[in-house]
Amino acid sequence: MPTIQLFEDGRCIQLHPFHLIDGVEGVRFGAFTQHERWHLLLPLFGEMDHSSAALQVNARWVPSESSIDLLRALQPGQQLVQGDDVLALFENQPPSSAVSVEASTPQQLLHNANELFGLLEEQISKDVHLLRSEWSLEPFGPSSSTAIFGPSASFLVHPSAVIKAATVDVEHGPVIVGPGAVIEAGAHLKGPLVVCEGATVRMAGRISGATVIGPHCKVGGEVSNVNFQGWANKAHDGFLGNSVIGRWCNLGAGTESSNLKNTYGEVRQWDAQSQRLQGTGLQFCGLLMGDHSKCGIGTTFNTGTVVDPASAIFDAGFPPKHLPAFSWYNARSATMEVQDLSRMLATADKVMARRGLSLTQTQRDRLSQLHAARATGN
Repeated sequence: MPTIQLFEDGRCIQLHPFHLIDGVEGVRFGAFTQHERWHLLLPLFGEMDHSSAALQVNARWVPSESSIDLLRALQPGQQLVQGDDVLALFENQPPSSAVSVEASTPQQLLHNANELFGLLEEQISKDVHLLRSEWSLEPFGPSSSTAIFGPSASFLVHPSAVIKAATVDVEHGPVIVGPGAVIEAGAHLKGPLVVCEGATVRMAGRISGATVIGPHCKVGGEVSNVNFQGWANKAHDGFLGNSVIGRWCNLGAGTESSNLKNTYGEVRQWDAQSQRLQGTGLQFCGLLMGDHSKCGIGTTFNTGTVVDPASAIFDAGFPPKHLPAFSWYNARSATMEVQDLSRMLATADKVMARRGLSLTQTQRDRLSQLHAARATGN
């Protein structure tokens, strides 16, 4: 069995801001992060002629079983490509000297952050098979307190999950509840939906697909087509749609995000590569919030807002459509400061300690680099 090492190429910037702290391998698309997905597929490799050689694999590549066949056929001295994208090559092999082999079957790569919510429906349907085996899922048994609309076999639950009086609609896609997850009384779940391990859907939460609630999130209110990366809280009322929320974010009570313009026109969004607002090609596009960012009660976000990591938004009013990393933004007065690094790290330590976790040195280093870049205006 080969060793897989994920590498980042020059096109990762379009996944901004979700690759900035844990890299592209930490980005959750569908039920799994890129790292988790490759790890789960490793056993399918079996033995290869060159199994002792490490394979360098593009971190944006979303693998499937057909991906394994392509990698098994790859030989030293070759690199697997799809158009201008290098998918894989062997460790310590200079790309310039490798013979390019075009992928014989189309392979999926992540191209921009909006795909993390926009392509969720298709990805969840692909992930059901892996989830069944990885989480030992079983169809939810008959219950006098939980009503299921659609085929009950599409409501898949881990034995350790807790389902209180809920309504579950699987007519448009599966609803999957992972290990240790809790669905509180009065919640309504509409698939396709994945509630990952240890996550909680709060009382009377209305969650509609395609949505992924990442590990140990607490989510309530009205949510539609949102990708929660993990360890984030949107525990109270307020609407959030067509959005991606990074790790360790907290959305205050009554936070609202617009996902549709009054004109029903194309949403414009700040682009990390061009450093300006650009058209997204999307009619529905909400909030992209990077890791460790937070907003106070009653915050209102415009369509296509991008909040970079480690930002804090407070008081009433609309924040701008882009907040750089470490923004300390007063929405009432429309004034912004650069958040102090030590204060931000101290808050992160407190928040993560509640879950028995702490920042890694790599995460601290990347946050420090982001702060230094913001402080110098780079």
